[in-house]
Amino acid sequence: MHISIVRRMVVALSLGLALATEAGAQDAWPTKPIRLIVPFAAGGPSDVVGRNVAAALAKDLGQQVIVDNKPGAGASLGVAIAARAPADGYTLLLGHSASISATAQMRKVSYDPRTDLVPIATFAANFTLLVARKDFPASNIAELKALALKAPDTVSCGTAGTGSGGHMACELLAELAGIKLLMVHYKGSSEAQVDLLGGRIDLGFDPSALPRVKEGALKVLATRSEGGKRFAGLPDIPSFAEQGLPDMTDELWFGLLAPAGTPPAIVQRVAAVAKSFVSAPDTAAKLMIYSLYPTYAGPDELKARMEKDWVFFGNLISRHNLRLD
Repeated sequence: MHISIVRRMVVALSLGLALATEAGAQDAWPTKPIRLIVPFAAGGPSDVVGRNVAAALAKDLGQQVIVDNKPGAGASLGVAIAARAPADGYTLLLGHSASISATAQMRKVSYDPRTDLVPIATFAANFTLLVARKDFPASNIAELKALALKAPDTVSCGTAGTGSGGHMACELLAELAGIKLLMVHYKGSSEAQVDLLGGRIDLGFDPSALPRVKEGALKVLATRSEGGKRFAGLPDIPSFAEQGLPDMTDELWFGLLAPAGTPPAIVQRVAAVAKSFVSAPDTAAKLMIYSLYPTYAGPDELKARMEKDWVFFGNLISRHNLRLD
C-alpha cells in the first residue's frame, strides 16, 4: 500500500478516535463540580435567584454546582472571568440584560459578550418597582417630578453599580420624566437597599424590595407588570403607563451563559434544566419574592434578545454620555 494512503488512513483514524473521545466526554458530562459565576454581591436578588438555579442544576445533573460571587465594575469582573474560562462546561455564568449588554458599552472591558460568551437560556424576568424611603415626600410620579424640578440633582437614585440594570432604569426615568437625579452607585443591590431602608438615599429600582414594601419599611411610587399593566402584587399602586410614562421599564432577563466554544450538547443540556426550572410548580412563588416571574427562552431566542439589548442600551448610553473611560 502506498505510504501516502497509509498516512491518510492513520490521520482519519486518529481524527475519528478524537471525535469519539470528545463525544464520549460530552456524554459523560458532568463528572466533577460545576462553577456558577454570579457577577454580583452575595445577598442580592441575582445571587439568591442564582442559588435557586444552582440547586436545580445540581439536582438534575447529579453534581455539585458551586456559586462563585465575583462582584465589581458593573459585573464586568465576573463576566470577564467567565469569558476567559475553559469552554468545557464546568464554568457557567449567571447574567442579565444590563450586565451582558450595557456594561461592556460603558467601560473598557477585556471581552466582547457577543463573541466571547454563548447564550444558554433565560429563566426569569422582573417586574418594575420604583421604591422610595418610607418618609420620602413624594408618593407618585407627578409628585416626584415636581420635587426633582424644584431641586435638580438632589433626589438620589441608588443603583447596584455603574452600568447595572438599576442604573439604566434611573437614567431612563430621569430622561422620560424630564428631571435630573443624583446617581448613587453601590457594589450590589443589597448594599443599596440597606441605605434606602436607612433613609440615606431616596429612590431605587429593586426587585427584591417587595417584602420591605409590604412591611411598610419602604414605599412604591410606580410599578410595571407584563404588558405594562399594574403589578398584581401591589394592585393599589398605579403603573408607570397610568402615570404618563408608558415607556418606563427596567425589564431584565435573567439567564445562563457559558464561555464561547462550550459544546452545543452541553449548552442544550443546561438549557433543558433551565426550562424544567421555569415550569416547576414552585418556581413562580420562589421568584415572586424578588418581583420576578418565570420565563424561558432557549439559546437562539436569547441570542436574538442580546442583540436587541445591545442596540437599546447602546443608544441609551450614547444619549446620556455614560461612557466611563
